[in-house]
Amino acid sequence: MKPVMVRELKPFSLAWLADELGCTVERTKTLVGDMMTRGIVRYRTGGKTDPEEADEEGATPCEVYQFCFVGLVMTEGAMIVAYPKYFHDRVPVNDELRLIMRVLKRDAGFAVLTSLEDGGESASDKLSVMLALLELYGDYGEYSNYTEGRELNGNGSIDWNRTINGHLPVLSNGRPIYMEYETRKTHRDDSDFITRLHRAVLTECSLELGEAGIDKLLSLDEVCLSDEDIEAFGDVEMLGWRLERERAVQFSDWKLLTLDLLERYLLARESEVRSDEVQTLGTTSFYHLWEEACKTALGDALGRRLGELGLALEGKWAADRQKKLIEIIPRPLWERWRGDRFAEPEGADTLIPDAIAIANGPDGERLFCICDAKYYVPSVSGKMEHQPGLESVTKQFLYQSAYRGFIETCGFDRVVNVFLVPGTVDRPELMARVSFPGVIAEEEKPLSNFINMLMLPAGVVFEAYLRGEVLDTCRLLAVEGAC
Repeated sequence: MKPVMVRELKPFSLAWLADELGCTVERTKTLVGDMMTRGIVRYRTGGKTDPEEADEEGATPCEVYQFCFVGLVMTEGAMIVAYPKYFHDRVPVNDELRLIMRVLKRDAGFAVLTSLEDGGESASDKLSVMLALLELYGDYGEYSNYTEGRELNGNGSIDWNRTINGHLPVLSNGRPIYMEYETRKTHRDDSDFITRLHRAVLTECSLELGEAGIDKLLSLDEVCLSDEDIEAFGDVEMLGWRLERERAVQFSDWKLLTLDLLERYLLARESEVRSDEVQTLGTTSFYHLWEEACKTALGDALGRRLGELGLALEGKWAADRQKKLIEIIPRPLWERWRGDRFAEPEGADTLIPDAIAIANGPDGERLFCICDAKYYVPSVSGKMEHQPGLESVTKQFLYQSAYRGFIETCGFDRVVNVFLVPGTVDRPELMARVSFPGVIAEEEKPLSNFINMLMLPAGVVFEAYLRGEVLDTCRLLAVEGAC
């Protein structure tokens, strides 16, 4: 099945999508309605939320839609891939698509497992559950139980208590020698009901994804473990009872997760009342994944204690060495009026940057990097458009002000204050910088009077996120012209 490729937030009409899918406008309207119910698609009205796009020529506002979603949408005979907006009008190549899907697959797995741990029902999409089952299988193998038995003169470890109590020794030079002995043997129970059910479910998941043509897109290997039909195991109510009984005697975390996923899969399978039910893998919050990827790639230090930063701490900072970097940001203080006096001040929520990185510059400078990941697609050709707004600019300068005392006392040579946007570039590129003269007071070194906007290679950042790898912060942020 060849997927229809659609860029996130690009406007489209029902007629265009129906033509791409090769189906009727009526069926396409039903599909779009299902996606709108799930927040995947929305109307594109005159009040644009993303001015980057122009409305489709000749279409009235109510006829124009857009995907506010990145990922995969699958239904009977149709597959749609919505790719991130930073690709502009270039369709991602296969390797780029697979990388995006790996990021989305990891995010979906986290969502499913978090939902199971919290007892929630939100992450019940069958496709996400299928992928989580296959991911667990790839990490731990198939569910299996082992039983311990005894053998006479076997190859296992000798059970000396049973041997001494049950067998007579032969004395040789005053030392007992046992001609027969009891051994322990661990048996894998391949006929176990849950093992067989797990194999059948994994096989069905792999077959279904292969038939849909998305196994290669999702970098999945074929899994063929069983020729049993899931219906032969019993109805959902009976299977739920068997899974619950197994759960009561199981203590391994991954096995408990597998049991929960099996139950979620069977329930989702049972509830499929329409053959064209929409299945998805993706997110309406791709900006959150970009933020998390940047935090990982930069080695975000907000959660680290001051004493772990490798700095020479003096004065109050030496006394606060056990505090985390995020905890030293000042808080607004509210004092309630009591009629004759103000009450004791109460701290309120404060500023929280996306990421703080501490790095060494190319000349050995100590850099304090204040980073704000922005899932924007700015335009710097001609008039500046689609750049971060006034609130973002103001907050970014306030982050620097909040850390002023720490920066000046701890020997930093320079502050690097940056907005980070994704792009398909090969290396980081400086796009623009912003200042706020007359409102933000002019600063002296090491503080900065500018916020640089850098375009980072999204593929490199997402690869680092998947590997849990910290990249060279200096090479990412201290690009030519940004100093």
